[in-house]
Amino acid sequence: MAQPLLNGMVMRTSFLLSSLLLLSTGACGVNRVNRAALVPHMTPTLGNGAPMETSAELMLGASSVAHTTLGATDTTAGVEVPGTQAEGQARFRVGRHAAIGLIYAEGFASTAQAIKPNQPPVDGGDTRGYGFTVSGMVPTADPRWHVGLNFEGLTWRVPYVEYSVCVDLCGGVNYSTVDHGVASATQIAVGVVPTYSTERFRAWGGVTLRNHPTIEQKGVELGVDFSNDVEDGSFNLVLSAGLDTALGGSGIRGGLTVYQVAYGAPASYGPSLAAMVTIPLGGRDPAPAH
Repeated sequence: MAQPLLNGMVMRTSFLLSSLLLLSTGACGVNRVNRAALVPHMTPTLGNGAPMETSAELMLGASSVAHTTLGATDTTAGVEVPGTQAEGQARFRVGRHAAIGLIYAEGFASTAQAIKPNQPPVDGGDTRGYGFTVSGMVPTADPRWHVGLNFEGLTWRVPYVEYSVCVDLCGGVNYSTVDHGVASATQIAVGVVPTYSTERFRAWGGVTLRNHPTIEQKGVELGVDFSNDVEDGSFNLVLSAGLDTALGGSGIRGGLTVYQVAYGAPASYGPSLAAMVTIPLGGRDPAPAH
């Protein structure tokens, strides 16, 4: 009875010592990995170039209403992208032709699609972004025309999954693991938005540069991997056009922006739509906005 017990203890001790030896020498396994991450939908900057008429305003709505089409422009990446992404901005006027503000955005996991069919599914909740915006409204010789200059900086919560299989130097055991986690990604956007304003309507066209968080789907890792492998990604070029209008006499405005990612990775998008409501806060400025 004691002998089998002793043999078992010896085997477990031997396995532990071999594992510690592998760790101490840095040769604790060659792992083949398969990853995916839920990253934010690519969008333009949504502030137009018209000067604010009140000291503050709220912009609320969806920076992406739904997917039209979605595919891959980077065959090495493994990302899911939400079709519906909410966004809210609180902006405060600085002088006549500038504004600063805070941004919150959330891409809903329930609406996400993968860019490729062979990716592992991500199950880590929504992707959320927090950040700030700085805007300038440059006047022109015609008081109806302004050129909006928008800058945004956000930090995103990015859920990811990594499947790992040890294929060499495994200490006699070809183990596999699944790691569900959350990473942070930094996103920067710069937009130029010429805007035409009348008493009731505003119309604009724009171009935005924004980086697209990503993750490499497959790879080989040596030893214990403590990184999450989510990358900030490269810049995408987004073309946009929009229109908003006053809703009654309250000063509230409703608007739509149609946009298209013209160039970028890792995802290819069909035409996309944003819908926003702008709610003025504070008294309306009686001075001319030019």
